[in-house]
Amino acid sequence: MIVKKRHIRIDAENWIHDPEQAHVDVVVTFPDATRWISNFYTIPCIESIRKDYLTSGACLDGAYWCASTPVIIVDIINRERIEQVVDDLIEKEGFPYVFEYFGPVEVRDLESSDYPPGFFDNGARMDPWYISWHAVRLKQMLDQADVDVRERLKEQLFGESS
Repeated sequence: MIVKKRHIRIDAENWIHDPEQAHVDVVVTFPDATRWISNFYTIPCIESIRKDYLTSGACLDGAYWCASTPVIIVDIINRERIEQVVDDLIEKEGFPYVFEYFGPVEVRDLESSDYPPGFFDNGARMDPWYISWHAVRLKQMLDQADVDVRERLKEQLFGESS
């Protein structure tokens, strides 16, 4: 289960001109030093992107659009709304389904960050449920992989070879 204590970084937060037609990347960090990312868009922003695709001829003349990370659609983009959404997703256990694991906090991130003192819990570890969930998915993929790929990964991950 994801803990409620979190730190939220909103990219380009200070550059938002129209909070009802905007999009931002949101990175949520937890005391176990894991970082998670999702994109927040408003519906008018998505419609604006679609219109741009229609006029530019991109992506089958605006028939579709793909985001690089998960997308959350909100009515307005501001810190208060984003914090409400993140907290609601944590409380209702939907957070790992709409945020993508982005990796651990790096030392360089600590030097240039605004994490509050004492935010990180050095003894904390990533949620075992989330790791198990991905391990099962990885096993399913490996079952479909070439034998050479499986053997190479076993050696890389576990130092094992057949």
